[in-house]
Amino acid sequence: MSLDTSSIAMERGGGGDGDTEASAYTGESMMYAQHATIYAQQNVYYTADTTPQLQSAAGQTLTFRISGIVGICITGILWIIVSWRLLYHYSGWWSKCCKKKEQQGQEILGEEDEEVVINHLRTDGFTMKRLLHIMLWITMIVQGVGYADMVRTDVSNKLNYTLLDIVGRGILEFTTFVIGTIHWFNVTSKARAGASEKKVMFTLLPLILVFATVAVTVCSIFEAVVLLAGHSEDIHEFRSTSKIHRITLIVESSGWGIHAVVVSICGGMVYKRISSLPTFSQVRSRAKRNIITKMIIPIFFCALSYALRSAWMAADFASRILRPDSTFESGLGWWIGNCWIPTIVPSMMLLYSIRKRDREPGMIDGVSETLLQRINAEPQDYDDPFQSFHTLIIEDENATIGSS
Repeated sequence: MSLDTSSIAMERGGGGDGDTEASAYTGESMMYAQHATIYAQQNVYYTADTTPQLQSAAGQTLTFRISGIVGICITGILWIIVSWRLLYHYSGWWSKCCKKKEQQGQEILGEEDEEVVINHLRTDGFTMKRLLHIMLWITMIVQGVGYADMVRTDVSNKLNYTLLDIVGRGILEFTTFVIGTIHWFNVTSKARAGASEKKVMFTLLPLILVFATVAVTVCSIFEAVVLLAGHSEDIHEFRSTSKIHRITLIVESSGWGIHAVVVSICGGMVYKRISSLPTFSQVRSRAKRNIITKMIIPIFFCALSYALRSAWMAADFASRILRPDSTFESGLGWWIGNCWIPTIVPSMMLLYSIRKRDREPGMIDGVSETLLQRINAEPQDYDDPFQSFHTLIIEDENATIGSS
């Protein structure tokens, strides 16, 4: 009996050592499990079958399918509008020259029953306005395909990232909006009303935009080549580890920032030329507001949109340097502030500002050539400059309403 008791005691002693080892093993396993839980909580999963992503620093994370659906709606609406305006502008090329006869009274010319024939010769060939419409039309197609692939796959892969971020926003959008800004500089430089700026500004500022476009395009092409030729299938990993992506971020941020500044300068030039018209101070407040709204508001909103995109890209670049465990490129704020608003607003503003067909001779959109010619004429040609100016403003507004 005593042997059995000692044997049991020995067995219990050995069992105690085993329990101790099991407890240690269990504690170590629990520690690993806790670390794994903490790691999972600090990371965001876009889909169930993808690798974990870093924490979003731009608000709530959207699934790629939802982002793609919103993007398709935006690009689809813009594509329809651009297609309509593109046909409108090319119909002006295909149609014959339009002649308009207007009977002007003594209030305008000081001569009774004088018939003035105004030839609105529509420009033939490839113009800046038509080029902008074509570029914007292509941009909407490329981005639409990228968003469609995002909806289909519900992930960010090489195809939709290249179409949306690199080609769509990095190359096509930037180039298209630069073309619109250069067009504003061209029509402003041709306007003779209050021309006081140095001519070098109308060459230097567009040249700066051209250099910025080349820099953004080259960096985007390099990023696309590195992405497509690389072995990494995880776009998030590419964004986190790729040096060319960081270079592209800072170059694009600088490019959009420069573009915003240049557009603001252009808006100041346009406002200065309008306000320096000899009889502009005598025009009614409503007429002034209409003129300023038509010409300054599109420039103002475009500058704000470019600055907004520049700020988001700069914030994303700084976040990748200072906080590598977070990213701006997945949250709701990123999609709205960097992707959708800077696409919708400039597109609509540019389409509005170039709504009229190309005609010769050139003019500032919103101020007719007849108005500029009369303002530059000798004072003795008018009996009442204010009445002439006011009548021509009304005519120009009617012409704008008719053309739109």
